[in-house]
Amino acid sequence: MHTPISIVAHTARLVTTTVDRITGDRVEVPLLVAAACQKALSLFCIESRIMYGQAAWIEILENNEPLWAGCWGENYSFWVATQYGEVIDLNASIAHRKRSHTEPGLKSICSPPILWSQEAPKFYRYKPEGVAELDLQDTKDQAYFRQVDDTLCASIPSIDRDAPIDASHFPHESIICPDRRVLDDSRQSFAHFDRVLSVKGIPPVPQFLA
Repeated sequence: MHTPISIVAHTARLVTTTVDRITGDRVEVPLLVAAACQKALSLFCIESRIMYGQAAWIEILENNEPLWAGCWGENYSFWVATQYGEVIDLNASIAHRKRSHTEPGLKSICSPPILWSQEAPKFYRYKPEGVAELDLQDTKDQAYFRQVDDTLCASIPSIDRDAPIDASHFPHESIICPDRRVLDDSRQSFAHFDRVLSVKGIPPVPQFLA
């Protein structure tokens, strides 16, 4: 079993667009994104947990070279695990917008799709260290979460999860859905990503993530 595709579409679109609208850029608030995803799923009566740990993914540089990017060592990432054993990372597709802490001079032009799947393709790596608790100390973060929560609570109850869906119901970003179904965006971001990896291959995985 997996999350129904209509719930995948509505949750991914609502969470990404809402957090982007409220914060300006969700790449800076991964914990808020994960918490919003968990909240949305709870409104659809699906259990999930926010996970934290080391994570890595392939990004494509301006010169079309692939490299591993992500959070490891003293840094960690957040993602969501569902009752169906799915990994959800709603920030994967826009991760290239954040410069590397260790290599700030490198500029990436694309990263992998949003991930919502029981099986992560080989260009992602996730090593969970535990379940994260939402503990927002900053008043700005608290205000962000209240606004996101209010939007989700107002929007989701009116959604007909049994109604037919099409590409317009998903975020305008590439996404890997359950059963490894891939939906690309209008810029063909995943097609470019996949083409580079087909030519260049995947770089060696960092040892601590292998």
